[in-house]
Amino acid sequence: MKHDFQPSVLIIDDHTKNLQILADMLQEKEYNVAMAKNGCRALKFISRRKPDMILLDIMMPDMDGFEVCRQLKAQEETKNIPIIFISALTDMSNKIKGFQTGGVDYITKPFRKEEVFARVTTHLELNRSYEKLREMNDKLRLEIRERRRIEASLRKANKEITDGMRYAEMIQRSLLPDDDEIRNRLPDSFFIWMPKSIVGGDIIFADTVGKKLILAVIDCAGHGVPGAFLTMIASAALRRIIKDEGQHSPANILNRLNVIVKTTLRQDTEHALSDEGLEAAVISVRIPDTEHQANTDDHVGKLIFAGARLPLFCVHHDEIKNIDGNRERIGYKKSDMGFNFTEHTVNIEKGMCFYVATDGFKDQIGGHEDKDSRFGFIRFGKERFANLLREVSVFPFDRQKEILTETFHKYRGDRERQDDVTILGFGFCQGSRIKQLSHMNRG
Repeated sequence: MKHDFQPSVLIIDDHTKNLQILADMLQEKEYNVAMAKNGCRALKFISRRKPDMILLDIMMPDMDGFEVCRQLKAQEETKNIPIIFISALTDMSNKIKGFQTGGVDYITKPFRKEEVFARVTTHLELNRSYEKLREMNDKLRLEIRERRRIEASLRKANKEITDGMRYAEMIQRSLLPDDDEIRNRLPDSFFIWMPKSIVGGDIIFADTVGKKLILAVIDCAGHGVPGAFLTMIASAALRRIIKDEGQHSPANILNRLNVIVKTTLRQDTEHALSDEGLEAAVISVRIPDTEHQANTDDHVGKLIFAGARLPLFCVHHDEIKNIDGNRERIGYKKSDMGFNFTEHTVNIEKGMCFYVATDGFKDQIGGHEDKDSRFGFIRFGKERFANLLREVSVFPFDRQKEILTETFHKYRGDRERQDDVTILGFGFCQGSRIKQLSHMNRG
């Protein structure tokens, strides 16, 4: 019978007859058989050629089987070779000692072919299984080591990316107006800026030109790093338009912003590599020149608004009005560089509150599960958002900010953020604060 795997067996015994009997039996199974008559010769043989199994007599001159076994088990190269001791039937103490020194089994004298075949075959198969298991474990250890190396590399790369993102966040936050800076001009005001990632695609802009305060809310395409890059372009463009070009009309600011963003991204050519842009709302607020006028007139100033898809919400006498911007978007390939945005003028009355928001709040999915919604949960929605603004408008603006933020997080729950969330709110609610603005304008 021919085996795909023909194991080699080394027989160690100082009796030639025992060697021959065992060799004849094993050769019937076509095993490769080698023989050694003492321990020293056996160790020399094994150092040159490692067998798959050893049959080892216990009682031998010069070096007994226990010592041979101990030396083999002490070496990394030979410690896994299965050793079956050859023992007399009644020699129980030697059998126990054989197991203690590393033997896997024993064969009793006189030899019986069935026993020899059974024990040798069983332990050869077991050893082959152990060998495969050891190989698999070695491979697994290598894979684990490699995975840990990769994980360490990923952690390092992630830290570098996160550190870079944190630095980018610091830069982007530096573009935002300071809370106190806006409140010095609009005491009743707040803004919420909550990017979906570390950095975001929304930005708020504020600048004072004479007696006008110019505000802008920008929602760039995407979020994260791509959106953040666009906010840099938009912020720089707004400063150029207002400071360098002297444009103070909200409509003209949007007209120029459209041209600058589109040409900066080279999306005015056929070979443009990108198609990105933004939505925006620009507001110009003018406060009355005199304290007397601020305290006696119902009309306490003038607001001019222009929007590119972003609306302006106005709350007055518990009613909310929605002043829509134009449907034209800014900077995209299909955006018309000759488009003229529309201005809307509002005479500011005491008690009016105004809000501009990007779509991250109203588009957030959350709340209780709705079986009729294909998403499972429903979006907050524009109508519910408008009603929320109307409801919070009766509170001081610090409290309005808290309520809006708490409502968003409660509605979202553990669902994924959909987009960046930005809200700008301001109002003209108290005569004392209008008086403060009048003082500031005269200064």
